[in-house]
Amino acid sequence: MVPYLPELIERQNVIYPVGDQPMSFISQENSAEAIAKVALTPALRDHHQTYLLSQSTSLPMTELAAIMTKVSGHRIGYQPVSVAEFARLYREEGDGDELASMYQAGAMGLLSGTSDDFWTITGHAPTSMADFLAANYRPE
Repeated sequence: MVPYLPELIERQNVIYPVGDQPMSFISQENSAEAIAKVALTPALRDHHQTYLLSQSTSLPMTELAAIMTKVSGHRIGYQPVSVAEFARLYREEGDGDELASMYQAGAMGLLSGTSDDFWTITGHAPTSMADFLAANYRPE
């Protein structure tokens, strides 16, 4: 998310093609923490448990754009492009089709699930999107 923020500032819009569907997020650091805890704690893994690692709420893209606006100090709206256009825009970087497929799943509501599993595993809340972006975004 952070590497794309300068581009989204330049575009003045989040362009992810998910329509009005919210998406759930969690940082790599939070994911790694929970995965390590499960790996080291037999009670968390030895009974065929499954976990959904996410923040406690999913975000509509308009809310994500508002968070990005606050963190960056630049107005960012939400103007989605089509899945095909998104794939075309990022194809040269090598991940256009993969990212477009992910956002297509998001548009179908398949990436909006949330849970308290991170809290159950670690004993604390995951980093919020606002806190994550504030800690990791450095204006160029």
